[in-house]
Amino acid sequence: MEIKQIKAKDTQDIRHRVLRPEQPEENAIYPNDDMEGTFHLGAFEKDVLLGIASFYPEKSTVIMNPAQYRIRGVATERRMRLKGLGTALLAKGEAEIWKRGADIIWCNARIVAVGFYEKHGYRKVGKSFVIPGIGEHYLMKKVNPNKKVDQDN
Repeated sequence: MEIKQIKAKDTQDIRHRVLRPEQPEENAIYPNDDMEGTFHLGAFEKDVLLGIASFYPEKSTVIMNPAQYRIRGVATERRMRLKGLGTALLAKGEAEIWKRGADIIWCNARIVAVGFYEKHGYRKVGKSFVIPGIGEHYLMKKVNPNKKVDQDN
């Protein structure tokens, strides 16, 4: 398996089929996909894209640290679940984000993904909430292990 940077448009097919199959295809285009500082990673096996993740220099309205990155759209082909693709994408993305000097990485994790993020050092912030048309989520964050930042916001 190889993890490499991809273009935003290359994420849209898997985003649509895996994360938002009941929604129109245009809902797989996320705000800030092409914003400066945003990057997208793909997991490839024999040049076939099997998993994706996107990372945005975006601040949470709840977390107060100034240097933040957001994770969105982590997805793998259904047949490739539990084979380490999500872990590899997350690890590569985190390494790049920490290199860019961020204090915090955060995401809105679907209930089914909370355990995945907890296994990788993320913790819940506050109570669950519903994103209309998608479902129940938790705000989750991970603090840069190389920096001292406020753990309580």
